[in-house]
Amino acid sequence: MTARTPGQDEARLAIEDEPVDSRRIRRRLTFGVAGDLAGLPASLSPWQRAYEAWRSAGLPWGHGPAPGVPSEPPVPAPRPAGPAGPALAPVRADEAPPARKPTRTPVDEKVYSPPRPRRVPGRTRGLRAGVAVAAGLVLVAGGAIVLLGRDGGGPDRPRVPAAVPADRLFAADPAATADGLVQDLAALGSDGATLVAAGTEGPGAQGRERAEFLYSAGPAGTGRAWRAARVRAADGSEPQPGDRPRLVSGGQGSWVALGRDAAGAVVAWTSRDAATWTRQPPLGPAFRPSDEVNALARTPRGFVAAGAASGRAVVWSSADGRAWQRLDGLRAAGITRLDRLAASGDVLVTHGTYEKKVTRKKGRRKATRTVRGEGVWRSADGGRTWTAADVPQGQGSYGATKGLAAGPGGFATVREGRRTTGRGKHRRTTRFAVLFTSRDGRGWRAAGTFGGAAYTGVERFGGSAAGLAALITDRVGGRDGRTVLRSADGRGWQPTGTVAGAGDGPATEVSGLTVAADGTVALTGHQGEDAYLSGVDLASVPGAVNTERTIRAAVPGPGRVVAVGGTNGAAAVWSSPDGRRWTRAPLPATRGRLSDVAHGTGGWLAVGRTSGASPGPLAFVSPDGASWTQVPFPAVGEGPSAVTTGPAGYVAVGTGAAWRTTDRKVWRRTGIEGRPTDVTATARGYVAVGGRDTAPAVWTSPDGLAWTPVKLPAALVPGPLTKVVARGDALVAIGAGPTPLVSTDAGATWAPRPLAGAPAAAAPATTAVAATPKGWVVAGSLGRAAGIWASRDGAAWRRVPAAGLDGAGDARLTVMASLGGDLLALGTRTDHRGTSTLLWRAASP
Repeated sequence: MTARTPGQDEARLAIEDEPVDSRRIRRRLTFGVAGDLAGLPASLSPWQRAYEAWRSAGLPWGHGPAPGVPSEPPVPAPRPAGPAGPALAPVRADEAPPARKPTRTPVDEKVYSPPRPRRVPGRTRGLRAGVAVAAGLVLVAGGAIVLLGRDGGGPDRPRVPAAVPADRLFAADPAATADGLVQDLAALGSDGATLVAAGTEGPGAQGRERAEFLYSAGPAGTGRAWRAARVRAADGSEPQPGDRPRLVSGGQGSWVALGRDAAGAVVAWTSRDAATWTRQPPLGPAFRPSDEVNALARTPRGFVAAGAASGRAVVWSSADGRAWQRLDGLRAAGITRLDRLAASGDVLVTHGTYEKKVTRKKGRRKATRTVRGEGVWRSADGGRTWTAADVPQGQGSYGATKGLAAGPGGFATVREGRRTTGRGKHRRTTRFAVLFTSRDGRGWRAAGTFGGAAYTGVERFGGSAAGLAALITDRVGGRDGRTVLRSADGRGWQPTGTVAGAGDGPATEVSGLTVAADGTVALTGHQGEDAYLSGVDLASVPGAVNTERTIRAAVPGPGRVVAVGGTNGAAAVWSSPDGRRWTRAPLPATRGRLSDVAHGTGGWLAVGRTSGASPGPLAFVSPDGASWTQVPFPAVGEGPSAVTTGPAGYVAVGTGAAWRTTDRKVWRRTGIEGRPTDVTATARGYVAVGGRDTAPAVWTSPDGLAWTPVKLPAALVPGPLTKVVARGDALVAIGAGPTPLVSTDAGATWAPRPLAGAPAAAAPATTAVAATPKGWVVAGSLGRAAGIWASRDGAAWRRVPAAGLDGAGDARLTVMASLGGDLLALGTRTDHRGTSTLLWRAASP
């Protein structure tokens, strides 16, 4: 906050004591508020600065711009929901007008001056409040200035600022080579010049992914100009996280995708242009949670899906992708599972498995057993009835068919083939692929072979009306490779590129293959934790790739607040002198994430865990919070999850263990029965919270080494506890449920204290807690929005109005810290574009 002179304070106070008069208010704004606005060039005249003060306060200046200032449209103030009153719109800190030589303009020309109101009881105070916004606090966060003034409800209700995006405050690693998120493009479809790739991006935890659709709709259909599509729910809102599209198909200007939601239910998305996708409501009884949906195709009548349920093949049909019909009673008896599907005109061809009984003679006895085979079936009535189609062996083919495509002139599939020539030591076996085609799906024939001298097998086969394509494996010079082949007619094949194999770094797993309208082959899948789209740098597609950015803790210290977490899949530390301007600390590239930080007499200590199949401990120390050094931590297994400082030194806790040190070098370990997730210090010692199995758990210790479990009342809260904070011997702990636990005796006894003011239909799931000079603050998740509650004693809680924590996307606050008289909160907002960081700061409630 900018320092003010006594004169400026008097000017601000005088505004509330005077009638609303243009000349007086302008003078007060000019010499009072305008002096505090950051970023204004010194060359601006007093009246230009006054104009900026009026504009920042949301008051109209009059006709036209300020003298010498280019005209700009006013920034509208968002209207809030709830009792908080109207919220001010953030004003970007870089919006100050450029300095220009002012024109000679009369001082009072066209300056807004509302008529002086009559002094009616109750009205004068409201008019004063409308102008007194200029007397509010100025906060700078995320590149935005948020003005805090008086709420329209009266002088005793301070206006609460809005949460603002803060990604640019918490910088990612500029030298990182990965984004730190898990991304997969699982499906690929084509319709003429339009290609669609569908998949997910997220932190790697099931239920937290976001559905992702990319499309290319260039006039030539080359598949090079890709864009990220918009995804929305049926009512136009943001879709819930956890959806996973796995199949996509389109034709005649209509698209459908099928996948699963976070609970495992089958869900559908529809699109008319591939640029906007609508997540449909539950599909009703047509799909069951146990259904296996394996293939999807577009026909002139609509869409058909194929799969299995309870050991029997199932087909689903829909005219528009919204309402689906289940076809359980397939007439082709014995079909157990369908796994491929292709459509050419009104004809559908599917591949799957079936069971049949085979009788063999063993001497004089006959033995009958059930065997499983693979087959192809054809339907000409939208999948209601099916007849078997024979794909005979030929031209040296053997085994089962691979892939199925509706290509130029009809249907196509492939089998492996081989031919052996010579005798003895001159005996040679040549391997190749055999192509089988059919115009109508009824009669099939071997149409030719492909592969080449280095061929070893077919990995994937597909195509479209524009051509056929195959991903084959080969071996050249003792090295295994993967080559993409393309054919316009199934007779002549040309290599069009290669795909990285295991010997070239992370192997590329290909899940989709098709041919664009101009003959370009497109492939999708994933490479390690990154999505793969052939020939495309996904990082160059706006919105296609996001950067992992997680903030797990923020702790104030002498002259500095430190936040820890991770970006790009590696540990990260940021520090700030005031909670507004943040600097990323240089750290060695260490895969993993820091989960907590503490400041004690020896300096700063941050702890966390490495990532990978075998997580290990992470620890960094710093004398000042700005420069950090990695140090060894004597943990076996995952390592610590939380750390604090108290009367006996630094104490860290993790699964089954606690550690104590006084110098951050020599540690002593002790066991804890359970899984502690957080720890804090009281006037008497230390308190850790977490869980034992699925129950909440609390442990206390006088010295950080001898831990005693606390007996909690039955059914106190559902599930383990996640966070705990202390003020003296008083503590508040939270878990995934809606009720904080409060202790007034250093953790010896606990009582649940429900939050008040939450909607009756949605109990909040608590996500963060902090102790402030005034009491306690808890953040919770109310469906898609976040809420804040405050209490002086932890017994009675009241809802605190806060703007910017609802609206589009899933908002939640996960970290809170007390900075003097202010409360700093950090969290996330997740929508169909990805996850961004939120920063919220206000006077402690």
